[in-house]
Amino acid sequence: MRGAMLAALAGCVFAAPAAAGPWDLPPEGACGPTDVLAGFPLGEDAPPVAFKPGDVISIEQLSILENFLPDALWSHREMFFYEGMKLEVGPCFRNYGPPEFFQAATEKFAGQASVDADGGLVNHTAGLPFAPATIATDDPQSGQKWAWNFAQRYQAGGMFVDDFRISDLLGRVGRAEPFLGEVFKIQMSNRADQADAGYQAKGARSTQWVAGGRFKEPQPARFFAWRQFRDLENLVKAERSDDLHAYLPEWRRVRRLNAALVEGLYLPSFSVGTVRAETLAIGAGGGGVAGAGGVGGVGGAIGGALQTKRSGFEGIEARPNLYENRILGVQDVLAPINAASPMYPEAEERSFGPWGLSFASDRWDLRRALVIEGRAKDIPGGQHTARFVRYVDLETLHPLYYAAYDAKDELIDLGMFVGRWSEDREGYPKWPDDEARPVRVIDSMGASFANIAEFGSWRRESWGLHGIPPKKIRKLLSVGSLTKGR
Repeated sequence: MRGAMLAALAGCVFAAPAAAGPWDLPPEGACGPTDVLAGFPLGEDAPPVAFKPGDVISIEQLSILENFLPDALWSHREMFFYEGMKLEVGPCFRNYGPPEFFQAATEKFAGQASVDADGGLVNHTAGLPFAPATIATDDPQSGQKWAWNFAQRYQAGGMFVDDFRISDLLGRVGRAEPFLGEVFKIQMSNRADQADAGYQAKGARSTQWVAGGRFKEPQPARFFAWRQFRDLENLVKAERSDDLHAYLPEWRRVRRLNAALVEGLYLPSFSVGTVRAETLAIGAGGGGVAGAGGVGGVGGAIGGALQTKRSGFEGIEARPNLYENRILGVQDVLAPINAASPMYPEAEERSFGPWGLSFASDRWDLRRALVIEGRAKDIPGGQHTARFVRYVDLETLHPLYYAAYDAKDELIDLGMFVGRWSEDREGYPKWPDDEARPVRVIDSMGASFANIAEFGSWRRESWGLHGIPPKKIRKLLSVGSLTKGR
């Protein structure tokens, strides 16, 4: 498709880059037909821009976006775009870069970190483990280095939201009851904002990060609370699982859960056509399929197979040493990295199109994306993820798009992420230890995933999510606090 378009546009003139590096970002505001854009691989076969900031694109004009979306998403565009949509084109390559203190940490520790023989990350302190300018395209470890940069990207102090909603969707009809709750993740180590404390949060010890939360609705899930602890050892030992603890009133105590298949943020998962909607399956994070076990509700079973997909927050965290990663290229794409249209909880009745997956009626920026492919080192077969293709914003490394494939190389999951820029948000929280310290972070406001294999899907909305931890974090680090107030 792209080759044919290149031939058709042979008469168009593009400005030649002057000694540009493979990971260089376009100038802020560059999006005219004579600006240099990037396709595959690494800048080749790039189409001209057929839109400009401020344009509103309807479903009748959707074809002009074809070369600015991942091919997998375009092939299933009817699920993500709809009649009546109003997609506003936002800025081109706006500067969303992390604050100076994070960039200073990247420079200070440049050359210190390395990738070991098993793909693990060694000797990382703070900032990006691998300064982009030092990663050569012909480096056999370039994919692994960029994957670790994604995993260790700037996210301020973590992720905090009191109200999120996850909706389980089955095709065009039939919606399971939404799951409402709160969730957090606090970065404990590799904290660039904590230089005076050895780049660690108070009480970090050997903990990389701590996450947790609880469900508020529906009734079978109410008061289910959990804590997930990821150790720094996970950076080098792929076999090291997280420490996972959960509480459900009918258990009457905190239980330790098996986290062997948890790759990303854990949440007790809702169903997507594989188990009954009123039964909760254990698990989250990436790489697996639903099991029949549950933690409450009608199922009532304790344990069962981990549901390592469809938690609502997968794709945000990663464990690169579980995969062999390589760079497919860079591509300029449109994506809702700085959404303008409120969603839950501020706008509970927002429309997401007939499939319930569309964020098309929002603001989409033109961004340069890094495209990373990961292949699982140990493929269990079935509908587990054998490989994935992840699009991340080259400047911030915020996730934009994701596609997962099984061992037969058939598409399983197809998803997109929605972000929001802290500097555009009135009343954004300030750092508790230094209110003058800049934040400058893209927060993950939402996501929608189409489960192609099972003809099901889900959508997450978390409009109030932010990256600043509270002043007191002791309760967030405690397993004992899971039973408080229950």
